[in-house]
Amino acid sequence: MARTLSPEEYEEIGKSYYRLKQFEKAVEAFTNGIDASAIPSATLYDYRAAAHEKLGDMNAAVKDGRLAIRTHKQDVKGYLRTASALQKMEKLDTALNIYKYGMKNVPVNNKDFPLLLQLHDKLTRTLSPPKAIDPFTILPVELVEMVIGYLSFKNMINCLRVSRGWKEYLTNRPKLWANIDLSSATKSVSRSFLANAVRYSRGTLHTLTVHRVQHTDMLRNIATACENLHALTILSFPYKISETFIGMAQSAQNLKRISIYTEVSVDTMIQILRKRPALELVDLKDLCAAFGSAPMVWKGGPYNGLQTLALQCNASPVTLSDNFVSTFIQKAFDLRSLTCVNIKVQRDGIFGTFKLHATRLTSLTLKKFHGHVTIPSTLERLVYDPSYPAFIAEPSCSRSLTHLTLGDDVNLRRLSDFLDYSGNPGDETRLPIENAKPLQHLSLAGTIERDSVDNSTPSSTIVSTFLSTSPRILTRALTSLELPGQPLTDDDIDPIIESTSLTTINISNTNVSGYGIKKLVDGVPTLRHINADHCRNLSSRDVIEYAKKRGVHVSYTMAEPSNGAKGRKVRYG
Repeated sequence: MARTLSPEEYEEIGKSYYRLKQFEKAVEAFTNGIDASAIPSATLYDYRAAAHEKLGDMNAAVKDGRLAIRTHKQDVKGYLRTASALQKMEKLDTALNIYKYGMKNVPVNNKDFPLLLQLHDKLTRTLSPPKAIDPFTILPVELVEMVIGYLSFKNMINCLRVSRGWKEYLTNRPKLWANIDLSSATKSVSRSFLANAVRYSRGTLHTLTVHRVQHTDMLRNIATACENLHALTILSFPYKISETFIGMAQSAQNLKRISIYTEVSVDTMIQILRKRPALELVDLKDLCAAFGSAPMVWKGGPYNGLQTLALQCNASPVTLSDNFVSTFIQKAFDLRSLTCVNIKVQRDGIFGTFKLHATRLTSLTLKKFHGHVTIPSTLERLVYDPSYPAFIAEPSCSRSLTHLTLGDDVNLRRLSDFLDYSGNPGDETRLPIENAKPLQHLSLAGTIERDSVDNSTPSSTIVSTFLSTSPRILTRALTSLELPGQPLTDDDIDPIIESTSLTTINISNTNVSGYGIKKLVDGVPTLRHINADHCRNLSSRDVIEYAKKRGVHVSYTMAEPSNGAKGRKVRYG
């Protein structure tokens, strides 16, 4: 009986045929060796794969390489052979994955691991794109400036650190330094940085936002040297130096807009306007009254350019006499937008009147307001949230009003009179307002009471009946309606959906149920958002999913019980 050769003997025979370039016989010998092995060695698979490569059968070579990997994961031969065959088949991405897989399984201390790593890195470089080209060197200047313009000032500063070339390019583009915004500063801004930033602008600086700047003398110098500076925002200031604010306003010859977030006295505001009467916007976020000051009097004027004035008091209210206000209004006859937060208007120790009916205002915001107010016929937007039960004083005319927001302490019983008539109720001079514009936005925070409508009105339709008392409310022009906390029910929904083209409605903390929300979704095709937070009668999420499928987002939040009491958890829709 003939003796069977061992796998090692078949391997030697195959290697002899391989050296003689008899690759078919070599494949046969290596196959016999594999068949004779209980567990074929990685070397046998590797040699047979090499013979297949010589015969041009790359698929067979890859197959043998994968068999070697499967049976001998920690042997580098299978990975090298498989990746080599794949590269010859131009399957470079697959070959790279084989190298990566091998680097995970072959021990680092293997003597052939450096070769595996070397081939992996070489193939990675081959697959990498050509050497990157600096976009600043090939793109048009206008395009680069447009791209950089989308970056924040802080990110543009970070770009200076990319390379010397980028720094040279950016610092030689004055337009990129026309808006110096230090709002993202996390530590004190150095004198040298601020000086360099202004120097890079080469006189084009038009907008400056100040934050964490300790050198007030530099700010005055910048205001003097930068003739194009027209917008100044001060977010923080190291000291309460009114003279610095006034000096900057006086030095910046072309300043049009100033916003100050730090504490500023009324007297400082007067001085700023007197020194720079051509200002178009003044926004003071923390107005205060000077302690022990004499009665304030407007100095200077007229303020021909002033279009927007915003005054906000964060601590105790600032008290102004109505004569003081009237004098200013007469001098700022081009004023279009006025915002007052936490302001008192007094006359002889009692509530005074903000007499605005002779102005040309288009936007008026009065929050935490103490006093009376009259409005002009040009007013389009009104936010009125006084600090005591009140309403708009007469004479007023709401002919142009399209956006109306009324706070908690507004007497809603006079709403229809305000929207449809000019003059005091019962006065002979009281006349209907002709050609009045329909409302586009209405927000009512005050409670609509039973005595606001006819006694025969069902309790379930008090709100819709109240809204119907003025022909300016429920029209196709109305796109936004906010009725939080009102006694709104499902029955009130029908008149609303029949008359309006709402895109958003706030019915939070009302008695509307899922049925009412479904009526809104089905009845108003323009609707996109419903705020139904804290609606007690809304017990199922089914209607929320129903609305979502029809493109309407429903906000539905129920507050968690406090003090450990049991109850509903927070739910979001």
